[in-house]
Order: sequence, then C-alpha cells, then structure tokens
Amino acid sequence: MELDVKSKCMTKATIKSVAVYLPEAVIHNNQIEKKINVGGTMVEHSILERLFGSKTRRFAETEMQVSDLAYKAAKKIIQAQNSPIDLLIFAAASSDLIEPATANIVQAKLGLNCPVMDIKNACNSFVSAIQVASAFVESGVYQNVLIACGEKLSEVINYNPKSNQHLMKCLAGYSLGDAGAAMLIGKDSGSNIVYQKFNSWGEYWNLCTIEGGGSLAYRDYDKYFFECDARHLRNVFFDKMALFVAQCLVEADWEIPQIDCVVSHQVSENTTAQIAAYLKIPADKFITTFSKYGNPQQRQYLWH
Repeated sequence: MELDVKSKCMTKATIKSVAVYLPEAVIHNNQIEKKINVGGTMVEHSILERLFGSKTRRFAETEMQVSDLAYKAAKKIIQAQNSPIDLLIFAAASSDLIEPATANIVQAKLGLNCPVMDIKNACNSFVSAIQVASAFVESGVYQNVLIACGEKLSEVINYNPKSNQHLMKCLAGYSLGDAGAAMLIGKDSGSNIVYQKFNSWGEYWNLCTIEGGGSLAYRDYDKYFFECDARHLRNVFFDKMALFVAQCLVEADWEIPQIDCVVSHQVSENTTAQIAAYLKIPADKFITTFSKYGNPQQRQYLWH
C-alpha cells in the first residue's frame, strides 16, 4: 500500500542543527595582491575585486589544522543538542593527513565514541555527506549523524605562478578562504530533506585540481597548489545545468515560483546573478556571501 504524503514526510531525514566557524583573520584583496609575483612582476591593484567581486575572506592561523576548523563548528552543535551522536562524517576537500581519515582526529577532539568516516568530493563534499547521512538515518542504521567540515584552502594558493599563462590557472585560487561548518542529520524534529539529486561528469576531472598528495604527483611540490581552468569549467556548468535542474524540478514535483531560497556554490560575486538569469529564478531569492567570505567550497542546495 502506498504511504500517504504525511507518512512519507515523517520517514524523511531532517536537518536538526547547523553551525559554522569563521577564523578571526579577515584578509582583504590588497593583502592577496601584494603576495602575487609573476616572474618578478606584481599584479595590478584592485584586479581581484574587478575579476571576482571579492572584498574579503577569512584565513585560519598557521598552526590551526583542518580538523580544528571542523571541531569548532561541530562543538557548537554538540553543546546545543542533547542528541547522542551515532556517526561522525568529516566532509571536505581539505584534510589534516593523507592517512588516517581526518574524521578520526575530529572525533578525538570532540571526545566522541562512535563510528567515523571521511567523504571527499571537492566542492560537493558537504552535500554528498548530507545524502549519505540522510540515507543512514532513513534506513534506520543511525539515528543522529554529525557532519563536520573544515576547509583550509589558504594553504593551496600559489602566489608565484611561473608565467602569465600559469597565472590564469592560479587565478581562481585567489578567491579561496577558510571556514568550518557542521550539520546534525536526524529524524522527527528539524527541517525535512525532501529531495536530493547528484550527478558527475568525470571526463572534466582535470579542470580543477590539486594534484599533489596522491599517486599522480606524490613528491612534486609544485603540484600542491590549486589550479583551475575556470572558463572551461564555467562553460561545462552552463551546458549541463539547465537540463539537470529541469530534471530535479520534475522529480521533486516543484515549479520555479515555489522556490523560496537558493544557496549556491559561489566562485565569484556574479555567480548567483548568472544562475538566476539562466534559470529565470529571481536574483533576490539567492543567498550571496562571496564578497565577504570568498570561496570556502561549502554547501549548495535549494530550499522549498
């Protein structure tokens, strides 16, 4: 027998709590621009704001680890919630070490006694973790799953590109920032997660990389920096986005006017305006944070 709509909603996982941690150091564009040196040539003043629309971002202190950023966000949830944590997921592009999983280190700092795992999926790490966590909760395997994220991307910025051509690959890195975030996924109380859908076009994997640290370039120091073919990546995004979003709306049984809020991954201040125009969603329904916080690579979803 098919469950009625109310029963279906009751079986869904919910977002019970959300928390963030922002490092204290506010870094302005001019501080970044003064560090960029292309073969002895400095970049033009105010170029970052003209290119990206960025003004500031947050950088963690040198001694602060990725796990510390995640810990500081997750600790807020633990202190505010009485729910026992059944599973801890660390979800980020960054990590303390190649091995062990950073989730183990976050677990030790939080004093938790539960299973842990890492989910690493670039900019989608956090939302991928939401899907995994909600599947665990809805299947009854776990009751309360804590997702913790720490991104310390300030360490992968290349301030010394070898040429103007190389500068173009390093350019997107000058928008990166640091932050921590956490979310508690459970049942019964909170905001229902009513629909999720993901896709990947793996043939474009090399458009946005940090190659060092894996078997491809384990000992090549020059590969430990963020590089991105931003123009090509943008073209792929707009080529794939419309059909993908249309499929999502059909499957979720939503229409554009029903969308109240859009939180998108922002790689420039113009990102939200471009997506809004392309999808014909009013721009004032988008949450914009880029000019203040840059691109810490966390969270993108629709709210209905």
